[in-house]
Amino acid sequence: MTPATAIDMLDRQLSAHGEDCILRRKEGAPLTTKDCTVRASVRDLTAQELVSTGMQAASEVIMSMTQVLAAGWPAGHVVTPGAVDPRTPRANDFIVIKGKQRQVKVAKPKAIDDIIVRVVLTVEG
Repeated sequence: MTPATAIDMLDRQLSAHGEDCILRRKEGAPLTTKDCTVRASVRDLTAQELVSTGMQAASEVIMSMTQVLAAGWPAGHVVTPGAVDPRTPRANDFIVIKGKQRQVKVAKPKAIDDIIVRVVLTVEG
């Protein structure tokens, strides 16, 4: 499977079955907020999954990088070859789901041939 095929399949599924969320990063001094609307699939973690993470009221969010890249989120960052891509969601970012801001605890980008095809977030709050 090519990265483009995997991204297209995910985007189609999220379009049909996902929900709009807001990916949010807070940084700088003074603190600035950078938002990007993304389509995502959100599910609550089971009791067994919560025990293994040590979190309460946690959810798993699956999202595509399509909207992030299209929006140039978060503006002002330079992508450096060999470094972590600053456009990839990371721990301590936030995602607003149904109007409620939740903190990203774990961000796991999944790649094919070094191209991120999906991001799986564990969020809490």
